[in-house]
Amino acid sequence: MINSKYIYVENNEVYTSLDTQSWKKYKGLDKTIISIDYFKNQFYVILADGLYISNDLEVFSLVNQNYTQGYLFDDGSNLYIVDGNKIFNIQSGVENIVNLSISSIEYIQTFFFATVGSLIYKSKDLKNFYLVKTNFDADMSNLRLLSDMNRVIIYFNDSKNVIYSRECTNTANLAYWNDVVQISNNDLSLVDGKFMYNDQAYTETPIYSDDRSFDKVVRVKANGQDKVEAITSIVPSSFEVQWEKNSTYQLQFTAYDDGSLAFEMITTEAEIVFNGQTFIVKEPEYDYSGGVATVAVTATHVYNEISRIRQYSTKSGTLTYSVQDMLSFYLDNNSDNQGFTYKVYGDFDKKKITDLGNNSGADMLSQIISSWSTAIIFPNNKCIGVYTPDAFDKNFGGRIDFGNNSSEVKMTIDSTSIVNRVKCIGAEKDTTDDSSDTANDTVTYYFDPFMVQDDASVNSWGIHLGEDVNDERFKDVDSMRAYALTQLTPEPSISIDVTYSGNEMPIAGEQKRVEIKAANFVSFVSVIGYTWYPFDSTQTTDLEFENLTATILNSQANLNSRLEMVQQLAQKALSKATTSTINYISDTDPAANNEVKTGDIWTKMIEGES
Repeated sequence: MINSKYIYVENNEVYTSLDTQSWKKYKGLDKTIISIDYFKNQFYVILADGLYISNDLEVFSLVNQNYTQGYLFDDGSNLYIVDGNKIFNIQSGVENIVNLSISSIEYIQTFFFATVGSLIYKSKDLKNFYLVKTNFDADMSNLRLLSDMNRVIIYFNDSKNVIYSRECTNTANLAYWNDVVQISNNDLSLVDGKFMYNDQAYTETPIYSDDRSFDKVVRVKANGQDKVEAITSIVPSSFEVQWEKNSTYQLQFTAYDDGSLAFEMITTEAEIVFNGQTFIVKEPEYDYSGGVATVAVTATHVYNEISRIRQYSTKSGTLTYSVQDMLSFYLDNNSDNQGFTYKVYGDFDKKKITDLGNNSGADMLSQIISSWSTAIIFPNNKCIGVYTPDAFDKNFGGRIDFGNNSSEVKMTIDSTSIVNRVKCIGAEKDTTDDSSDTANDTVTYYFDPFMVQDDASVNSWGIHLGEDVNDERFKDVDSMRAYALTQLTPEPSISIDVTYSGNEMPIAGEQKRVEIKAANFVSFVSVIGYTWYPFDSTQTTDLEFENLTATILNSQANLNSRLEMVQQLAQKALSKATTSTINYISDTDPAANNEVKTGDIWTKMIEGES
């Protein structure tokens, strides 16, 4: 696909953008595109003589000559064409007729949003459309929508054909929009064009729920067997589920011999199924003392079995990969796959990796975490999910209030993650000279490599150098500098461990508002680990949080305030100590009859002296 984060195609022109606001003309096409959509890793385009597919918008292959007009869109599973008030499902041939003359449709989260003039309509089934109530108050027409995971951007032009955008972060209803922003490139006309988010090929939009109900039946399936039994002899207080970001995901419990088949099935490599997730028994510990046989179980999540997969091939040399590329290399077309699949959520940049392969699936996950330092791996059984923080975090309005619903809050500050200065390296120029018999190995860049730093962070914490930001997408200095600044980690990280007063089911990645009134501390933090006792309400849920940027700023301001207070008290004490000193010579404590100051001296007479 075209190497840019966002794409806009209109007629025979292609525009690209890194920030959704500044659009540049990328290339002209030798064909006039009537409509376009990016569906299942390929461009689908309607030309004057039919529907075509293309990998690069340079080579086109005819699919169906019956479609010569309309607007293309998809829902991830099906490709559609809307033509006025008619909507066609290309796969099934089903036709819907609606009472709107639709200009465009985009599928966002679980709904279809259609633009009709300056209005937006919403539909669940492409049959019934409802008007979206918005706060639009501008002169606008020719609406076009762009969704990139956590927000929706609407583009429109006014009566003078000036292009503007507005952003909405509530993708569920598109009711409230932020202020108007003028687009810097007005070559876009919005009449027939379409915006596309580049990573549709390898990312999906996660859908989260605040439903904390869970299946309270724990089941077991012995290794190599098909029969599944419910375990009826678990000691409730012993059952705990532990998760830590990119580390631990396991459960533990103790069961006693109640004469059931299920107890006999709890053996090494047995599958334990709890709340829809499968765990593999790794360390059963049998105890036959006290007249009752028991087994203490530690079972790790089934995704850890990816260590049994190997990729024997090697991609030699230093090559550029996306997260999708790595997962595909190890898991697609691998006869030893063992049922593993994958999904990528969020916008990851490509990275350079040397000699990829010839190791295990576990090594692949380690490589992903080391190459993309912010990546979060969270599985759904054997489906490996790789998330950006923005895609993984979810906020349901939860609060942690010390002294109210939490009995203890521990805070740990870690400065090892600070990166406030990096070297920037952009795209290389093609210096190949086919007429020369001598190879030219000199590397030439569009701009000389340069350093970027966060001045405020350097002033506060000193220089912390990070890995080079090497990205072949950038051919101009300003774009490279703006991007590199977003890759810095200018502040220390803070992890917060909370002993929650409740026993509710934790949700990985959930953001909560943490408040410690005694320390003047308030921040939104995300769950990066937990220990949960689902069958024992007397044991509180232990939550571990990782800060957002605001946390360290709040903490630092609070620390500075306390230091200032201590300095003031010390200065007052010093001032008293350095004023004129009085030497009291007496047998009794002078403080009884005098105003004694800090620094004064009491000299007591010794008997026998005069």
